[in-house]
Amino acid sequence: MKKVSLLFAIVLMITGSAFANTPKVSEKALKAFKATFTDAENVEWTDAANLYTVKFTQQGISTFIKYDEEGNFISSRRYYFAEQLPIDIQCKLKKRFADKTIFGVTEYIVGDDINYYVKLEDAKTWTTVKIDNARTMEITEKYSKL
Repeated sequence: MKKVSLLFAIVLMITGSAFANTPKVSEKALKAFKATFTDAENVEWTDAANLYTVKFTQQGISTFIKYDEEGNFISSRRYYFAEQLPIDIQCKLKKRFADKTIFGVTEYIVGDDINYYVKLEDAKTWTTVKIDNARTMEITEKYSKL
């Protein structure tokens, strides 16, 4: 349970608090969001340079999505746990990193490209593994625990 609390605390620190001013959101972006995410909770919008970012939770997953003025999907970022990873990725991680446990996942989607950044841990290290569309795995970070 400590892991769950720690991960959500980290996500909250990274994302910061909600902005005081409610931005004017494009009707098309708002319509695209509402049509796709009917059960979204804690919805917050921000805007910058004709891009709209919506932050929300859905089924316990913290999600950020960017839309353009026409309501077209630009990108997304989601934070979740091992259980939400595709099964094939879970199997490959367990095989390659049998001595490590999955602490958390960050999923980035831009266009048709999906990248997963999986934070693994063992007693001595934190390791981040990037997994792309082709399921190629690359270690991008490795830190010793103090």
